[in-house]
Amino acid sequence: MTRKFVNREMELKKIESLLSSNKFEFIVIYGRRRVGKTALLKKAIENKKALYFLCARRTIKHNLRKFSYKVCEFLNIPKAEFKSFLEAFEAILSKEKNPIVVIDEFGYLVEKDEGILSDFQEIVDEILKDTKAKLILCGSYMSVMQGRVIGKRSPLYGRNTMQLNLRPLKFEHLFEWFPKIKFEDVVKIYAVTSGIPKYLEFFEGKNVENEIAEKFFDSSSFLYNDAINLLSEELRDYSTYFQILEAIALGYTKITEIGNYAFVEAKDVYFYLKNLMSLGIVERVIPILTPRKGKRGIYKIKDNYFRFWFKFISEFQQEIESYAQDIAIENFRKKFNTYLGEVFEDLCLELVKNLRFLPFTKIGKWWHKDKEIDIVALNEKTREILFCECKWQSRVNAAKIIKELAEKSDDVRWHNEKRKESFAIFAKSFSRKIEEFEGKKVYCFDLKDLERLLK
Repeated sequence: MTRKFVNREMELKKIESLLSSNKFEFIVIYGRRRVGKTALLKKAIENKKALYFLCARRTIKHNLRKFSYKVCEFLNIPKAEFKSFLEAFEAILSKEKNPIVVIDEFGYLVEKDEGILSDFQEIVDEILKDTKAKLILCGSYMSVMQGRVIGKRSPLYGRNTMQLNLRPLKFEHLFEWFPKIKFEDVVKIYAVTSGIPKYLEFFEGKNVENEIAEKFFDSSSFLYNDAINLLSEELRDYSTYFQILEAIALGYTKITEIGNYAFVEAKDVYFYLKNLMSLGIVERVIPILTPRKGKRGIYKIKDNYFRFWFKFISEFQQEIESYAQDIAIENFRKKFNTYLGEVFEDLCLELVKNLRFLPFTKIGKWWHKDKEIDIVALNEKTREILFCECKWQSRVNAAKIIKELAEKSDDVRWHNEKRKESFAIFAKSFSRKIEEFEGKKVYCFDLKDLERLLK
């Protein structure tokens, strides 16, 4: 595995500016497991005198004892055990005027005893508040960190000076991780890792499809097991969540359909979906120009790691664990290109959002009955509208695609008589690009164009 530290400049800058401030700072960092929180923290305190403590998933007493030893080592005093975290912080302040204290996986403490939050409220309010100390609490339990640590009912609510939900690396950052890789291979890696740094460590980027087959379709491998581990650690009754994700991966995207597959009453399905959305695994997608409270929304797996896992692994668990994974690998190789088309469409949507020469105020998918347009972007001030089609194919016939796209665009009801229309096609390559259709501007982006725009 290759460990790297890429991007995160903005997050590092924010953290470092607070660590160098002339007052007390209380920072809360959270994010899904494997996203790189610990690496970010260690980079931020690099070359600084700081106390870093990683909580274990054990009792409060065990963690307090280990924390006490860390404090004594930090202060260079004889080994001792403090009676409480308050006493430990008092000891720190008695010796250090501007201490930096980082407590990683803080959610483990809260999980064992939620009363620890009241202790840390007292530490913040009574011991640290009027000092120049810096306290960082970090955790992977999204539900715990968002709900119990910084939520409105938490004793610590409103006390932090910064909170950071650390996200996966964006697609373009993978070019920094794999500097000599082909664009198409970056898409493949992103399609199975979702930019999670821990998962990227398993790839060299030399023969990506073989790497995927090797790393995912082996019951002893990390990437095979981590989906189950993450769901079982984060969620109660994880088997129901498992069935819901499997339903969505199979194409059941509406609440009633999901409920029927997962054997869950339709009225209860949203409870599970809401939790999956809070974890960043699932999202609700509604057609552009549809009110957000409308009923036309569908649910999709947002996280590419889970999307891939439930598309290609879940159905074949028994075979993989019986060392008969050939059938699963054959299915993967047969259907992977179609799956990449879905991921490519999502990438193009993000790209359109960031095109500086095409500023839009609203972007999304559009569908109505049996018609669908991959991306529609509009500028509500100038009444400009862009219709986009995404094709994960080579030698695409641009003229044919634009003609079909223009026919569908007539059904998009938005200032139809007064708007300025343009079109775009995203593809691997084109047999021939075109620049206009019936007097309207056409943009043709192939993989070389996309790589140039991203870099």
